[in-house]
Amino acid sequence: MYFNDVHIAYYVVAVIIGLIVGQMVDWANKRLPEYKNVISKDIFSEYKMNFKPNYILMLLTAIIYVFLIYKFGIRSTIIENLDLIKYLILTPMLLSVFVIDFKLQIIPNRLNLTIFEFGLIFAFLYGLSNVAITINMFLGMIAGGGIFLLITLLGGVFYRKRSHGIW
Repeated sequence: MYFNDVHIAYYVVAVIIGLIVGQMVDWANKRLPEYKNVISKDIFSEYKMNFKPNYILMLLTAIIYVFLIYKFGIRSTIIENLDLIKYLILTPMLLSVFVIDFKLQIIPNRLNLTIFEFGLIFAFLYGLSNVAITINMFLGMIAGGGIFLLITLLGGVFYRKRSHGIW
């Protein structure tokens, strides 16, 4: 049985993976602001004592994963699936950014740098198929980062204090 040219089993797998990743996002949201390692030796002992599933985050991640498979489909090669893979990896990181920023009004630098590193990796992978896409991605990174750098520098000049979190 197929739905939008994708076998229904892929959607079931996406739901299961989305539920697991959603719970891992909740775990990361608790550990990243405390500057602890997300994956460590004590993960099972500490997680077993404090296990409280975050059903909202789990369901949201599962729904987003199913939507991504519906939108992008499953193609035959990895290069054709780069958009799907990119968003499947980026979704939990952006959910963590949202939840941590909402609760604590901070975004951990480790999370920002991880997103940036994945951006560089995907820009390189897109460059294997089309160099123009990679150039556009690098220019977008420079423009996006430049806007926030400009806001930070101007805020520091005008207000003489930390204005955007990176002084």
